[in-house]
Amino acid sequence: MLLTSLVQGASHYGGVSVVQPAVVQPARQVAAPSIQCRTEYVTLWDTKYQEKEEQICGTVYEKQCHTRQQRLCQPTTRQECRTEYKQQCATVYKNVCVEQYKTEYEPYTESECTTEYKQDCQYQWEGQGNDKVWAPIQGTCQNVPYDQCQDVTKTHAKQVAYQKCQDVPEQACQSVPKQVCVTVPDQVCTNEPLTECQDVPRQQCHSEHKKFPVRVSRQQAKKICDKGYNGPMPVQAPAFTAPSVTHLLGSNQPTLPEILDVKSKLRAEKDRIVFG
Repeated sequence: MLLTSLVQGASHYGGVSVVQPAVVQPARQVAAPSIQCRTEYVTLWDTKYQEKEEQICGTVYEKQCHTRQQRLCQPTTRQECRTEYKQQCATVYKNVCVEQYKTEYEPYTESECTTEYKQDCQYQWEGQGNDKVWAPIQGTCQNVPYDQCQDVTKTHAKQVAYQKCQDVPEQACQSVPKQVCVTVPDQVCTNEPLTECQDVPRQQCHSEHKKFPVRVSRQQAKKICDKGYNGPMPVQAPAFTAPSVTHLLGSNQPTLPEILDVKSKLRAEKDRIVFG
């Protein structure tokens, strides 16, 4: 085929050779493909997890203590005291108060009213044009009283009691206690708790819940088909000049991975067709 001739020029790793144009031969016979299939069984693997609970035991040490009483004594001293009384006198001042009175003036406000008299008359317009004025009508006036009130500030006297105090000296005597103490030997004893401990071993267990991976297999039917030939089929190929690798892959010099990719495509045509 055309692509096969293109790849054959790149047999050396590390360099790329430009393939010379090839002239296609006259018409030849090409077999028509036919498909033949068969069934095979393959082994497929998978992972399942299995749960398991384990009992883990170990030795632990616990501190066990017990307390007992012990009597501890130590020498000391103590004070023995007695009380003696002695008469003591002193001059003290006593505050003596007597009640007296004084005059105070308290302010207050009172309303005072006065009566005044004035005449109330009937009036009429008199005059001409813009000179008209209100004029009282003779015989209609009379004296009418008017009251006028206002607040007046006043004071009144009152007697207020107050305390008048003074210090009066006097003699005060009392018996004063006095402590007389002496030191005597003694001892003090106490019951002190004494705690004794020791480590006691014991077995301690606990459960651990875990999951373990387990590989399992199964058989799976797989259909595989092969490409065969069923009689010749004439094909007339036109005469033309095959392009070079440089022309197919571009104007730049082709690299080895590009040539290998072309070769893998050629192999794919000849490989069998597999249905999963």
